[in-house]
Parts: sequence; structure tokens; C-alpha cells
Amino acid sequence: MRYFNYLTADEEKALFYLPPNSFHNHSHKDILAHSIGAALYMPATRLTFAEDIAFGKIEGLVSVVLDLEDAVGDNEVHAAEESLIGQMNRIAHWIDVGILNADNLPLIFLRVRSVNQFNYLLERLEDNVALLTGIMFPKFTVENGEDYFRILENYNDEKSETAPTLYGLPILESASIIYKESRTSTLLAINEIITKFKDLVLNIRIGATDFSSLFGLRRSPDRTIYDIVPIRDCVADILNIFGRMEASNVISGPVWEYFPTKGLINEVKMDKENGMIGKTIIHPTHIKPVQSLYTVTHEEYTDATSILSNNHGDLGVMKSAYGNKMNEFKPHSNWAKRILMRSQIYGVLHEQQTFDGLFFKPDRAYV
Repeated sequence: MRYFNYLTADEEKALFYLPPNSFHNHSHKDILAHSIGAALYMPATRLTFAEDIAFGKIEGLVSVVLDLEDAVGDNEVHAAEESLIGQMNRIAHWIDVGILNADNLPLIFLRVRSVNQFNYLLERLEDNVALLTGIMFPKFTVENGEDYFRILENYNDEKSETAPTLYGLPILESASIIYKESRTSTLLAINEIITKFKDLVLNIRIGATDFSSLFGLRRSPDRTIYDIVPIRDCVADILNIFGRMEASNVISGPVWEYFPTKGLINEVKMDKENGMIGKTIIHPTHIKPVQSLYTVTHEEYTDATSILSNNHGDLGVMKSAYGNKMNEFKPHSNWAKRILMRSQIYGVLHEQQTFDGLFFKPDRAYV
């Protein structure tokens, strides 16, 4: 799997100084954690998701979340489980008979409803669990968190040596996290769980829709989640505890729930400014704008390589190659490492290119 594989060779050459690298669900954990990008939600009841995923029917799709929780009604749970199992069997069959190459599949995640359902689906999916990259744990709390990870740990201990690691992705969205009086103690307790199972934690996700619901709020389509004060404050505390460099966690931005993309683009820019990468989306038209915003500009790449190549104590500061800023080698080295990680996955644009060149050009509309 590779980002921007919908571009022709000539288009890629014109846009990229360094093109994106390939990855798959048994790539290194650090690569996978940064590769989720625009994660498209699909209800597990969707009858065509196997074809959509396997045969590239959604252009640009790199990661998908098969949802068994909020997108599935309480009376649809059994049907959703059976649909999931049947369609994963179809994908596995296409791989077995040589129609598909497993390394060309998007990253596939399941969002389960509960610890019990997670355990049940691991048994029902059998060897097809190896097609998955991770499990999203909704409403992750101190009470259920260790149960989720114990099951995940047991699966990984018992799986075949050739099967890829199955990762957990906690979703922080419960009342005890957003409510001020319990937030700090809850986040610190959750951090203990995440630290304990660190090797199995791929990504930490923020459930801003559930948070907003507790206050009867919803951001407008032309605004960002950072304009909603209670949510912004909570996100700040989540970043403060889980986003420190020594923690080495990857945190994804909150879901975007509107079809128009103007507010989405602004919100992803804010996510990036705050060190988050990855965005849950609900419509295929969101894929290319979000992915494009994760590409690295030539200026960012030049700064990052300069900072890391000179971070040996000989110099403390140097004017950037673009001549518009000062690069301090020690303070900016962590930022530079993040930029180089993104550059491997999403590529580096040519000096004259910008993000929108990847999803809109006068002769070809990608959105």
C-alpha cells in the first residue's frame, strides 16, 4: 500500500521531490502509527465493503474503520457481525486464489462495541484476524482498558509467527475525561494502562463527538473543534499527558462529521500544529484533502534535515536554507524527527508545489 497511488508517474514526478514509500500491515509499528492518515468509517453492515476495500473502488483509500459501534443500531448488531465475518472471508478467499495481494490492501481496523464483542470476534474471524491492523476500543476507560489489552495481548502471544501484530487504538471519549473534576486523575490512570501495554498501542484517538454530546454542542461545518471551548481544553490536557516526546505516542485528531471540506481542511491544519496526525472521516471526498495535508513541504524537509545533520554540538543555531527563520538544533530536533517520519510515508513536495496540487488542479478535480 502506498499513498497517492492514484497519480500517474508523470504527475508524481511533477509533484514530489521525494515520493511516498510503501507500507503494509506488518510494517514497523512507528510507520503504521503515522500511516493511518484519513481513516474512512464504514458501518460493518455495508454490504459492499469487501469489494470497496479489495478492488480499489474508493480512490486513494489507505485506511478504513469497519464500525460495529455507533454506526450500527442496537438491533443490527448480529447482522453487522455476520456481515463482517462473511466479507472478511471473501477478502481472504480472493487472496488465497491469487486475485489479491495482501500487501496491497488498505489498513483495516475494527471498532468494536465492548470487551465481550472483541473476544467473540477474535474467535469467529479465526485466521482472518491477520488481515487486520488494529482494533479500536471505544469509550476507553480505567474500568475496561486493561481488559481490552489483556485480550489483545493473549491473541498476540498465541498467534502464528507469520501473522502480523494486532494493535489496540484506545478512543478517549468518556465523561470522566471531559469533566474537569475527574479529568486529570482519569487521564493519568489511563496513561498507566497505555504505558503498561505500550508495545501494543498503535494510536490514541479522541472522540470529540461524544465529548460534545455531553454538553449539547456540535461544531458548525465552517468551524473547527478548537472553537468549542470545553473540547479544546480537554484536547489540550490529552496532548499534555500523552503527547510528550518521551511518551512517544501518536495521537489522532477528532472525527470530522460533515460532508463539506472547508472546515475539515482548517481543522486538520490545527491538528498538525498541535502534533496530531491521522483523522477519522465519514465520506470518501475527505480522503485526498486530508492525506494531502500530511505531505511534507520542501521547506519543512530542508529544515528538518539541516537540524538533524547539525545536531552534534558544533553549532547551536543557523539561518534556514530558505532564509526566513532560525533553526535551533537542540530545541527543534524533536520536531525534525516527526517531519522526517511523515516524509517517508506521505512524501516531500517539490519546492514550488503546495498541498492543494495533490487534490485539485485545473485540468483534473480530485475532490
